[in-house]
Amino acid sequence: MTDKMVWLWLSLHFGAGSKIYRKLYNHFDSVKDIFECDDADVELIPGLRDSDKNRLLDKSTKSAELIMKWCEKYDVEILTPSDEKYPLPLRVLENFPAVLYCIGELPDFQNKLCITVVGSRDMSALGRDNAFELGYGLTKGGALVISGMAKGIDTAAQKGAMFAGGSTIAVLGCGINYIYPQENEEVYKKILKVGAAITEYPPDTPPTGSNFPVRNRLLAGLSSAVVVVEARRDSGAAITARRGQEQRKKVLAFPGRTNDYHSSGNNQLLIDGAEAVTNAVDVLEKFMDIYNDSIDIMAAKLRPNKNDKASNVRYQFKEGFLYERRKSNRSNTPILAPKPSFEAKEFDTSKLDEETKLVYNSMKPGIPVNVNSFKNLNVDDDKIASILGLLEILGAITENNGFYMKK
Repeated sequence: MTDKMVWLWLSLHFGAGSKIYRKLYNHFDSVKDIFECDDADVELIPGLRDSDKNRLLDKSTKSAELIMKWCEKYDVEILTPSDEKYPLPLRVLENFPAVLYCIGELPDFQNKLCITVVGSRDMSALGRDNAFELGYGLTKGGALVISGMAKGIDTAAQKGAMFAGGSTIAVLGCGINYIYPQENEEVYKKILKVGAAITEYPPDTPPTGSNFPVRNRLLAGLSSAVVVVEARRDSGAAITARRGQEQRKKVLAFPGRTNDYHSSGNNQLLIDGAEAVTNAVDVLEKFMDIYNDSIDIMAAKLRPNKNDKASNVRYQFKEGFLYERRKSNRSNTPILAPKPSFEAKEFDTSKLDEETKLVYNSMKPGIPVNVNSFKNLNVDDDKIASILGLLEILGAITENNGFYMKK
């Protein structure tokens, strides 16, 4: 039994974001000892629930073996804490991922300045341009942009990074064979060509609402700083910023107008102690003492040539990367097809997880709600915000000025 197989077996038993991996890693002398533990061994592990004990005593590796074969077939790399290539910044997390699925090339996280750029899906035109130019400037200045490939600010920043001729990393909240959102198919292919996509969720895991708050700790964990370009208070970007604060990372935010709900999250972060930035140079200057040899401030001041149609920011957002033909020397790399969406004339809740169903079913058509409307459901506010965002994307609800309504 290899260490990789044990970690994969563990990840399928306990899922993403669990703190039990740290507990087990500290208790046993080796990873193999975790797999070989018996009834007497598990009784000696402090703080384990009966359900956790039962999972540890279930030695079936059938699912892990199937996933291993699938990843080998499609050239998806499996990284575990036992591997040298496993990102060093994630090893220190209390709830480090037991497994990372990866396509593409990862940087040396210990020696590369990595900046996570996040924001809302429903960005303003100003937010879009700021995110694109931030991604562009950071890349030109020597940093690596990391984001979640979500619609809106995330995609804008990652497009900017790639348009600058650099790479970018997408941290997904679903299986690596999902393209989410589906409109980002060409963006995803481009990222796989020049950068990398990683996820802790096994293949075929759909992008359910509860995945994203869990994923956000990795967005913060991989970077030296989290930059929020434009976000509402209850957005996933604000959750990522809070994860960054918990991990003692720099949290930076673009100031927004006081009456603009698009930037209400940014302004609250600034009130709570985040540092204000307005461009890539502002961000890079905060790391000059550490990365002086690799940061190029003059290059970071360059802006995309908006007079050239091929490099125009607005044109770029309209056309995406459709003019790029994917060329890869990785012959087994899959052309990943979008999964069926949940769209239907009558919204189908059968594919949603239980918490998402609970939130959706508690809403009434035409009655506006916000995150605070669900206190009686005993669901964490971060999850509520993520679930509402997912339901909006799936077309089940609409959003207007921070309130949501069931269609």
